[in-house]
Amino acid sequence: MNTRIRTTIRNYWLALAAMYGLTLSVVAMADGPWPLIMVASFILFAILQGLRYRQIGRDVQGKFATASPGVGIVGGVFGAAAILVHGTEVAMWAGPLLGLATFIGMYLYLHRFGRFYRDSAETSL
Repeated sequence: MNTRIRTTIRNYWLALAAMYGLTLSVVAMADGPWPLIMVASFILFAILQGLRYRQIGRDVQGKFATASPGVGIVGGVFGAAAILVHGTEVAMWAGPLLGLATFIGMYLYLHRFGRFYRDSAETSL
């Protein structure tokens, strides 16, 4: 695999993991409509990222560029932690720490186990 493709894959997983970490940090710390706004923003960002990197489309029929059910389990654990921390007195320092841990954990998991679908044009490079 050439360097350009590796960089593309790394950037894809890095951006998704960073946005998920930021989302969980806001969910843990903020009140009002901000957690809902961040969740909606994350979903929109994930869709736009998938379209930009051609992970959503006709070529990838019925398959998502994910890392199997394990990514859902890892994401669910961090999401549950954000919900448990929300509204407590430790939320202001635990929220950013949880976001950072989520970012690192998700990136490492996706980098190792994530599936990234390449175009035939990219494969021939």
